Amino acid sequence: MKILPMKDCPFKDALTSLNEGFQDYQVQMQFDLDGLIQMMSSKRLSPAFSFLAYDGEKPVGIVLNGIQEVDGIKTAYNGGTAVHPSFRKRGVGRLLVHSSLSMYEKEKASVATLEAISDNHGAIALYERYGYQVVDHLHIMKSTPGGYTVKNMTYLESMDEGDGKERMTKGDYPWQNQPFSIEKGEFFKVTDGEATIGHMVFTRHDNEHLTLFQVHSENKGKECLKTLRSTYPDAVITAFNIPEKSPAYRALKEEGFETRLQQVWMKKLL
Repeated sequence: MKILPMKDCPFKDALTSLNEGFQDYQVQMQFDLDGLIQMMSSKRLSPAFSFLAYDGEKPVGIVLNGIQEVDGIKTAYNGGTAVHPSFRKRGVGRLLVHSSLSMYEKEKASVATLEAISDNHGAIALYERYGYQVVDHLHIMKSTPGGYTVKNMTYLESMDEGDGKERMTKGDYPWQNQPFSIEKGEFFKVTDGEATIGHMVFTRHDNEHLTLFQVHSENKGKECLKTLRSTYPDAVITAFNIPEKSPAYRALKEEGFETRLQQVWMKKLL
């Protein structure tokens, strides 16, 4: 078994490793070549920091990594570890994680982070053996559409992207919810015409499907969500990777959003 930097490997081997490794994954994770390139670019994952595992000439595993400053802290992110089903429990995952951690330290990252589906106990145990700890649980939640017509005295006001990124919370949200990782994110403030009561960032796939990445308000989270729902009354709104300890999670629960998938958010100090 050998571990090689992804930058030194054919991209088709990375694609094979990813698709075969995630073929039985709980969440659909299959890509074509363009889709893989787009995903890595949008999530700030780099071939320079990622690794492939080979059994002879056959690619049998992959880990996709990125390194980025988050709230002023140089942060390393494991954006996905996949091992071919036939090669699991043979140490491939350990080799990929070990190679990643060695690279993180070489790059002088201060913290390593990742997410794992909560019932993927094997993966969580592997990361824990390498010193990762669960710091929170993340919820992927959905609202039910259908004529949400409550009238509010608040409304959404579009924000300049630079100002929006500056306003969004940083360290309190995982990598995929950070402004640098949200492709086509739109930034809004919620205002009552005089004062701003909150901020949010979401993407619009169309007016019927929205993905909410952050909602931030000191004490008006529910009002912010009511404003979003009344603005898009027939939309299915997915709140993505919302930390359970955050005020946003409590507001979403109170507004009737239901958890569809749960992950653990893990970190390791380097």
